[in-house]
Amino acid sequence: MKSYELLLIITPDHDESEAEALTANVQGIIENGGTLLKVDAWGKKRFAYPIQKRTEGYYVLYIFESAPSFIAELNQSLRVIEAIMRHMIVLYEGDVEQLKNAAE
Repeated sequence: MKSYELLLIITPDHDESEAEALTANVQGIIENGGTLLKVDAWGKKRFAYPIQKRTEGYYVLYIFESAPSFIAELNQSLRVIEAIMRHMIVLYEGDVEQLKNAAE
């Protein structure tokens, strides 16, 4: 299993509770195919340039472990959700053991 980090930008059209519900939904998707290590909601941030005619969005960072084959499924699942403006999945290069110990 490899470690990955996923950064989401959720549309600002939703209020905080709807953004949290979407965050929990994505968390469930990740837990179906891997092990979630950390969720870090950064809150509403202003963009450097407009994206889809919007100037801000909710940022959420997930760090998880999964098989490399799960990443294609996760990408497809995230593309279907209309409230997600952008997402990016990259290999996590930090200390995974430290995250695991902090979670316990």
